[in-house]
Parts: sequence; C-alpha cells; structure tokens
Amino acid sequence: MSAETLIKLENISKSFNSDTMETHAVSNVNLEVYEGDYLAISGPSGCGKSTLLSMLGLLEIPSSGKYYLNGHEIQQLDAYQRAELRNREIGFIFQAFNLIGDLTVLENVALPLSYRKMTKLERNERAMAMLEKVNMAQRADHFPSQLSGGQQQRVAVARGLVIDPSVLLADEPTGNLDSKNGDAIMELLDELNAEGKTICMVTHDPRFAERGMRRVTLEDGVVIDSN
Repeated sequence: MSAETLIKLENISKSFNSDTMETHAVSNVNLEVYEGDYLAISGPSGCGKSTLLSMLGLLEIPSSGKYYLNGHEIQQLDAYQRAELRNREIGFIFQAFNLIGDLTVLENVALPLSYRKMTKLERNERAMAMLEKVNMAQRADHFPSQLSGGQQQRVAVARGLVIDPSVLLADEPTGNLDSKNGDAIMELLDELNAEGKTICMVTHDPRFAERGMRRVTLEDGVVIDSN
C-alpha cells in the first residue's frame, strides 16, 4: 500500500492482574493502520476489541510490545505527553455518546479545544463548523437530554472531529441506536472516510464490519483473520 503508515503495532499484548489470576485481553497483535484507512475490528463479545481500541487511543498502555503513532513510540512517553498526543491526534466516538449533560451541544463539541491556545470565539467557530458538517448546527444551543440517540451520536462525531485528528476511533458507534439511526451514523462515517479521514471502528455487527476497507477479526484476544 502506497499510503503512509499512521499506526504500527508490534506484538502488542495487554494483561489485567487480580489477586488470584491474570487475564490476557489482547495477545501478540501486529497491525498497521494507513492514512485514509477504514479499519473494522470485529469479533464476539469479550474478545478484546474494546481493549485493543483503548490501546490505539492511548487510554490503555500495552503490557508488552511496541506502539508507534505518527512515528512516536508511545512507550517512551509519560502520561502528560500521551495525553497531549491524544488530544492532538485522536478523535473518539463512544457507544454511550459520553456527552456532558449540563453543557450545550456547542459547548460539548468545543470542549476538546479548551486545551488548545485558542480564543473562545475561535473554539466556538470551529465547533459550529463541525456541527454543520454533521447537520446538527440547528441544535447548537440544546442540551443532550433534548436530543434523540441518533442526534446525540452525530454531536459525538462532531466532537471527535473538532480537533482534526489523524485518526477517528469509533467504539460500537451504533450500539445504542435503532437500525435507522445506526445506518445513518454508518453513512456519515462512510462519507468522512471518503473525504480522507482515517477511521478505526469496533463493531459486533457483521453488516457494518463489511463496510470497512480492511477488517480484523479477534477471538480470545488473538487476531484470527485480517485483510
């Protein structure tokens, strides 16, 4: 593939320890994500999909192996540096939307920009542009409780895009939506990828997994198929 490598995982594993046992959530995963990719990560419940996505998003640190993001070796960074890199490079879309209830739609979308050296006017202009992109500008002054599930997820997509991330990570983005709204969110992700946005999506729905340009299937934390 001629596109530049954005993410590279080398023998990545993640274990969780308790007093009585060690659980291997992800084992020896090797993976490359290229600029402009649309990667679907699928597999049964509990197979390690969300753990893998959390590591891709720097929310979890691998127990072993190496992770490179835009040439940065993540293991060499401290918590502050990882947070800074995450805010600059990675956008998130969560199954549960994760909008803040006492902030307006506009304030929710602008929130990730509060860590940038931008004026409030600049943050709001950028957030409004993203709301227009997902057809939610007319709801800018509403609160999340005043929106449907599909509308909340559109706002969450706008929030993920507002930092202009190198990669957009979507964790079961249709999981809390009915089929009509789920299809609409998937169409939005398709459009974003067609515009050049790199997307890594976790889904348990084989219909949605098939929409990815590339697919990775996990079982018991191990990649059993990739293309």
